[in-house]
Amino acid sequence: MEKVYLLFCVHNHQPVGNFLHVLENAYQRAYKPFIDILKEYPLFKISIHYSGVLWDFFEERHKEFIDDLRELVKKGQIEMITGGYYEPVLSIIPDEDKVGQIRALTQRIKSLIGITPKGLWLAERVWEPGLPKFLVEAGVEYIVIDDYHFKKAGLKEEDLHGYYLTEEGGKLLKLFPGSEKLRYIIPFHPPSETIKYLSLLKGKAKAAIFGDDGEKFGVWPYTYHSVYEEGWLK
Repeated sequence: MEKVYLLFCVHNHQPVGNFLHVLENAYQRAYKPFIDILKEYPLFKISIHYSGVLWDFFEERHKEFIDDLRELVKKGQIEMITGGYYEPVLSIIPDEDKVGQIRALTQRIKSLIGITPKGLWLAERVWEPGLPKFLVEAGVEYIVIDDYHFKKAGLKEEDLHGYYLTEEGGKLLKLFPGSEKLRYIIPFHPPSETIKYLSLLKGKAKAAIFGDDGEKFGVWPYTYHSVYEEGWLK
């Protein structure tokens, strides 16, 4: 039976200097319950990103959460992805800082989880064609960017169910086009709509790619009720 793979990427971040009670609220309403439910479904695999601010918060306040993440990585259920440590928009900071920010977060993840991430979350999903040179220099192999960029380059919806290669100065980077359709229906529409969308891709595509904010799963208005109390995520 032909399959369509759901590539599921979640990005989590809080601004530098945010109030501790805001971070704790996000942890209790989104970060922790999301991982708790994920542990119940070992066949469901995801890529996940936490910014450096959150790793600092977890290490200071919730070391048990880091233990959970480490165990899920060990089991192959979670793939950690890196980014700029303080979540800068990479295209507008100096080139040496681009590489330094990424390497700092990569090293942090390696020290806490024991792996070296190869994927990167692009802050605010701001793409610039000169980025591959610096991303590859920092050890990045792939990123997720909005399918909008591909469509503006002339590709059609049916072309955006895999990945493409781009380069700068001979440095090759894989680009996964994140689906706008999935960003709008997950987790705001009934799960049946996601399943229906995936079923329509059978025979036409190998993969559907979701990449968006983890705070949508519990912190955004009314989402804690729908995602957890009503059981959307399950």
